[in-house]
Amino acid sequence: MAERVLVAGGGPGGLTTALALRRVGFEVVVLERSPELRTAGAGLTLQINAVRMLGALGLADEVVAAGHPIRSGQLRRSDGRVLADMDLARAGAGLGVPGVGIHRAALSGLLARHLAPSELVFDAGVASVEQDEGGVHVATTDGRTFEGAMLVGADGLHSRVRSAVLGTRPTRYAGYTCWRGIAPIPAPAGGSAEIWGQGERFGFVGTSASETYWFATANAEPGGGEGDDHHAEVVRRFASYASPVPELVAATPSDLVIRNDIVDLAPMESWVHRGVALIGDAAHATTPNMGQGACMAIEDGVLLAASLAVDPTPAGLLAWERQRTRRVQDVVSRSWTLGRIGQLEAAPLVWLRNLVVGLTPSSATARSLRSLWDVPVPSLP
Repeated sequence: MAERVLVAGGGPGGLTTALALRRVGFEVVVLERSPELRTAGAGLTLQINAVRMLGALGLADEVVAAGHPIRSGQLRRSDGRVLADMDLARAGAGLGVPGVGIHRAALSGLLARHLAPSELVFDAGVASVEQDEGGVHVATTDGRTFEGAMLVGADGLHSRVRSAVLGTRPTRYAGYTCWRGIAPIPAPAGGSAEIWGQGERFGFVGTSASETYWFATANAEPGGGEGDDHHAEVVRRFASYASPVPELVAATPSDLVIRNDIVDLAPMESWVHRGVALIGDAAHATTPNMGQGACMAIEDGVLLAASLAVDPTPAGLLAWERQRTRRVQDVVSRSWTLGRIGQLEAAPLVWLRNLVVGLTPSSATARSLRSLWDVPVPSLP
């Protein structure tokens, strides 16, 4: 009889983990605290490394079809002048798949459809976690108890699994807040772009043939914005930006603009405790500046399954952690630094930043992206 692995969290990382574990022979149960998969929310960028990992599950074509392929990207000034033009298709040539912009709910729904109803349990937030020689025992907030040989905590930045097993871990505020929305209009020409101002940024990417995900950031004190009209604030802050920024914001329903302060997670000594492993934001939340948050969670899930296929014990969890630590730490560090550069506010520094970006050869950017995307993908049964 196959051993059971519990997965806490029904987001893209948790669902990917469950599918990968099932593929290598484990019985899986995903415990999702919400009553159903969320249909609201914003978009995300699945870069080539994540799409390739989903390809190990036979899902790459399906994911590309559900989203919007990202073939090119630009970095611009707030007046619309192009600082850098990136041929992303050329940078990823030979890797077999494009990057994809996709609505978070569309991705979660796609992954969930490949699970049996009994493998995805709703209204099952983690209340407590206990471990003994028999495995892991999870009590949920609705009074049920689930048992498994191991537990994967994929329950996000404010992970209840992490708190139960390793205690509270502080977050680190990046110094800026972020608004997000999805405009019900096709992506502007070029497909994707990021616009850098002074202490502000705006970016967009198509998520389907008829929708465009956008985000806007601004230097701010943490914790603000409760009860504010987020849509009006974005309109005010970015009214002077060149097209298509004002048009994207104006087209977005005002009640669907969300705001979150940007944080990452203080580094942890370990993501594994006996038969419990943390993945994604629960283990190593990163700022979103490289578009790698969900991508790292997807990589985690596929590579964790590959490690347990070799050693289906807690030792396999530790082997996976050793494999992942350096890459994840590099992404978290680079993303933090990129955010600091993008959020520069002093005019002389902004001028110097834009000059350096404009003088950077496109070949250097392509090599950097290629090194991020071209990672070994395991062969799963």
